[in-house]
Amino acid sequence: MAKSLQEHLTATEGLARLAAHAERLMAFDRSLKTVLPATLASHARVANFKLGKLFIHTDNSAVAAKVRQLGPRIALALSASTVKVAEVGVSVHPLPVALTSLAHQRPSMPGNKQTADLASLAQSLPENSALKRAVERLLHTVNK
Repeated sequence: MAKSLQEHLTATEGLARLAAHAERLMAFDRSLKTVLPATLASHARVANFKLGKLFIHTDNSAVAAKVRQLGPRIALALSASTVKVAEVGVSVHPLPVALTSLAHQRPSMPGNKQTADLASLAQSLPENSALKRAVERLLHTVNK
């Protein structure tokens, strides 16, 4: 009969400790998501727990600063649900961005009606107007 992945992980002592540690980290992460405000929860995750210190990774420095401020509250809340958390360490480790999202996509160009409306707007503006020059540059770009 085939063994489940969980059975394989707990079969040897080394893997059993690793599996137990992974379970503890996932439990900490679930608890962290309930402690943090919704705006921060999706940008922070538990990275490790060692010797009473919980390590949290965030996507950016703004989230890291706020999570650091909430550190004592996080430690207290997580200590109540699992093992004693004496300290919370926070560092910035952004998640990798998918390569497809890195490709710059040019926005769609205005249609004929919008282009005609922009031309009408440019004609109605005063001759020395900075707005008129900006609209004319936009029209020049659209017509390329």
